[in-house]
Parts: sequence; structure tokens; C-alpha cells
Amino acid sequence: MVSTQSDAVQAKLAKTLQRFESKIKAGDYYEAHQTLRTIANRYVRSKSYEHAIELISQGALSFLKAKQGGSGTDLIFYLLEVYDLAEVKVGDVSVARLVRLIAELDPSEPNLKDVITAMNNWSIKFSEYKFGDPYLHNTIGTKLLEGGFVYEAERYFMLGTHDSMIKYVDLLWDWLCQVDKVEDSTVAEFFSRLIFNYLFICNISFAHESKEIFFERFIEKFQPKYEEVEKNGYKIVFFEDYSDLNFLQLLLITCQTKDKNYFLNLKNHYLDFSQIYKSELEFLGQEYFNIVAPNNQISYRT
Repeated sequence: MVSTQSDAVQAKLAKTLQRFESKIKAGDYYEAHQTLRTIANRYVRSKSYEHAIELISQGALSFLKAKQGGSGTDLIFYLLEVYDLAEVKVGDVSVARLVRLIAELDPSEPNLKDVITAMNNWSIKFSEYKFGDPYLHNTIGTKLLEGGFVYEAERYFMLGTHDSMIKYVDLLWDWLCQVDKVEDSTVAEFFSRLIFNYLFICNISFAHESKEIFFERFIEKFQPKYEEVEKNGYKIVFFEDYSDLNFLQLLLITCQTKDKNYFLNLKNHYLDFSQIYKSELEFLGQEYFNIVAPNNQISYRT
């Protein structure tokens, strides 16, 4: 009996979507939008959340494919409301549904950043990840970059997957290569973003790997004088003319050891850089070495 009822509901839903698609093809967007919302509301009121989600997500996708961004994003917001009501957890299916919608979003869509923020807020609320789902972040960062939102893309790449980490290095490297005159401080400005941002979120692994990728490109392109040194299992690339890069590498290793004395000695040895990166070091001192810093609220380096 339950199976029969479920089949009947699915059949009805399929017919509704078919009529909806017909209106979209006919260009009757307003009526299609209002009809779909009305029917979806009925599903929501009866707590038939799965059917509401299927209807709304398919409707949003159809509008986006028809280049009706306003209606499409309106339904995405509605979809996220239903996600919240139904307490839908972050998972392969729930995230894949959003990823598919992001892929269809026009990068110039006025609601793009608001949609992305709403998606990420859901993933923070209903996942085990403090900053939201990494896979979703990777897709979001890519779309933001397409739209020219470079700084916003940087944040999501930093919080994303391994693929995002490579895209993040690519992004910073492209920025560096666009600089007219590359000096030692210029290189450090870009490299420090990788190191500090990954240290801020305690992703030591990505900090090391991004460092390796960045240095490989840096050495190949600019051919600086350097020497590779390995001690106690840690590898350092000491640059003759880029002492700030040496400092940042040592800082990464020091945070990895979580040895307070190493941290304090490093700051004393590199007094100039300790002042340049004063606020960043205060934050890291608190996070890794329990050195309390007053009113430090750094979330990531910009």
C-alpha cells in the first residue's frame, strides 16, 4: 500500500515537472515560476520534503538553463530553506544537487555571491566541517573566479579540497607573474598568503604541499640562489636573497612542532619580520602555542 502511494506521488510529480518544462519551453516563465512555487509549498506544508526538494531543484535547473537567472536563484534560495526545514545533512547527494546548480549559474548573475553565501551557510550548519563542505568550496571558488571575484575565490579555494589547493597556488602564481617588477618582498607577499592562510585553519599538510609547488615554479622562473638543507626530518630551501621566504618556512615548521620556545626564538631572530607579520604571529601564537593575544580576530590573510 505504501509503495503504491509513493508510486502515485512520483507519477504526479513527474507530470508536474513535465507541464513545468512545457511552460519553460513556451517562454511562459512567470506562470511556470508561480505554479511551481505553489505546488512546492503544498509539499512543504505536508512535510513531503523529498518531493519538494526534487521539484524545486529541477525547476531551478530548468530556469538557469533557460537563462532566467532571477527565477533560478529565487528557487535556489527556496531549496536551501527546505534543506534547513528538513535538516538535510551535507552528503554526496545533497551537495551534488547544489554543485549542479552552481555549474549552471551565469558568472555574471547579480545574485551569485548571495546564493553562494547561503549554500555555504547551510553546509556549515549541517556538516562536520567548521568552515563548510570542502567539495562545495571547490566548486564555489571556481565559479567565483569565472565571475572575476578573485578575492572571494581565494577564500573558498583555501578552505576547499586538494584540487582547490592546486587552484589556489595557480591563482597566486598568476598574480605574481602579472606584477611588473618582482622584488623579494613581492614574492613574500604572495607566498605568505599560502603559509598564513593554511596555518590559520591548521592545515599543515596543504601548507607544505603548496610551498613545494610554489617554490618549484619560483625557482624555475626566477632562478634565485638557494641551498636545500634537511635537518631532523625537515627540509628547508634557504634562499640567499629572500630571507622572508626562509622565515616563513621556519615558521611553518615551528607551528608543526608546536614548541613554544622555537616560536619565541624565531621571532627574536627575525625581528623585522616579527613586526611585519605582527598580527598574524599573535594569532598563530595563540592557536599553536597558547600565547594569549588581545582582541585578535584574524580569519584569513587578505
